[in-house]
Amino acid sequence: MNTLTDVQGQVNAGRQTIERSLDDLKEMELPEVPPAVVAAGVVAAVVGLGIIGWMVFRRRRRTIVQRLQDAIPGPVRDLPTEVQARIRRAK
Repeated sequence: MNTLTDVQGQVNAGRQTIERSLDDLKEMELPEVPPAVVAAGVVAAVVGLGIIGWMVFRRRRRTIVQRLQDAIPGPVRDLPTEVQARIRRAK
């Protein structure tokens, strides 16, 4: 029976320690974040998301060279290849 009493005493001591710790936590004051800091954080997050979105959008767009090649008619675009072929034939 003596060991049962020792275990009960240890359990009760542990409970008291936990209760004291919880009371200490309740007494602690959490620092309040000023609204200006919260607003600055939100603005920074929105700007960051905007920059990421812009980068993704720019990546999907075709380059200027691709757009120019699509705008130029085929025979004009193929001219350098034809010129190279004529040079090869002339040799």
